[in-house]
Amino acid sequence: MLTETRRAAVDTSAAELRRIERDLHDGAQARLVAMGMDLGTIEALIEKDPAKARELLARARKSSADALTELRDLVRGIHPPVLAERGLGDAVRALALRVPIASEVNVDFDGRRAAAPVESAAYFAVSEVLTNAVKHAGADRVWIDLRHSDGMLRIAVTDNGRGGARIGTGSGLAGIERRLGTFDGVLAVSSPAGGPTMVSLEIPCELS
Repeated sequence: MLTETRRAAVDTSAAELRRIERDLHDGAQARLVAMGMDLGTIEALIEKDPAKARELLARARKSSADALTELRDLVRGIHPPVLAERGLGDAVRALALRVPIASEVNVDFDGRRAAAPVESAAYFAVSEVLTNAVKHAGADRVWIDLRHSDGMLRIAVTDNGRGGARIGTGSGLAGIERRLGTFDGVLAVSSPAGGPTMVSLEIPCELS
């Protein structure tokens, strides 16, 4: 079972790498190629048609700014700066501030860090659960509790939405389960009809 879970996690990682490659190809790379073509045209026009050259230069400047924005967004999606710099607690607080519903975050291990891969897995798991609460559960409030005890990182995300969430093939929760399985972590969901929904994550790890 563990071998299958880890194989699924490897498949998920490979799919994520393909997504990153596709985003780079269709986004920033395409903009940079277009910008290079514009700069070549500008070089040819700079003396013959200065007005047109200035127009293309403005377009190239905008393309460079758009490419930079897309690269920053892509990097943030891979590993958010706040997670790398300030740890899981503050990164989850930042996530909660971005959701359009009321939120409350409690962390009992501020100042201590788990290994970077564990923090990343936990962060993206919480992000997915919050997305579900907003998009699918119809919740208007969410509570996030992060604790560490007995060598285990424990996270509970509770919302007051309509309930009915379950772990199923192709769902975001199934993806979380595969991600946690890489670290021998587990996912549990309690979501009766009418709510509330509580998603619990446990990952064995040490803090430093």
